[in-house]
Amino acid sequence: MTITLMIYAVLVLALTIAELTEHRRAQCVLKPLAALGFLFIAFSSTALLTTYGLIIFAGLAACAVGDVLLLSRNSRKLFLAGMAAFALGHIAYVSAFLTLQSGTYSTGRVVLSAVVIAGTIGFYIWLKPKLPQDMRIAVGLYTLIILVMVVSALGLPPLAYSRLAMIGAVMFAVSDMFVARDRFVTRTPKNALAITPLYFGAQALIAVSAKVVF
Repeated sequence: MTITLMIYAVLVLALTIAELTEHRRAQCVLKPLAALGFLFIAFSSTALLTTYGLIIFAGLAACAVGDVLLLSRNSRKLFLAGMAAFALGHIAYVSAFLTLQSGTYSTGRVVLSAVVIAGTIGFYIWLKPKLPQDMRIAVGLYTLIILVMVVSALGLPPLAYSRLAMIGAVMFAVSDMFVARDRFVTRTPKNALAITPLYFGAQALIAVSAKVVF
């Protein structure tokens, strides 16, 4: 696992550099490889041996498809298809997280969930005027799905591996905020400094969380 994570980190670093330098060919090679990387991490974490792990693996696979679809930066149809693939990934994560929930939230988790909800609503209110009219509903629905995913992750039991999923869920949401900024507000290669490490770091943490012992 350690060697796998090291190779994965190198791939993510190389992809970040390729995006900063706008090297499209390198991006087209490195991004699918990095996506395969988080799938392999999940597999190495015995993801296929538990219900939770299987659902997480399905979510990771959906996100990997989304990564490939979003390689194109100019196709609206591919962007929507990629967003749909990621939405399916988030829904899978929600389903997985619900299999482990105890049904109770501590006071701290309730407060944190309230902060996440308020922050997400505030972000969408800020973003909405900048969205094309025909994208507002789709982006709004996607934002809602991300919100549900993060809040459901915050309901996971306080176990070592489930904490990784919680952190990963939050990182994923923050990464998506920067994706929205890059797509609809200010497109600049510098956004990759936040998007790529946060996103692939999140997927790795969620993948490793499949190493749950029942």
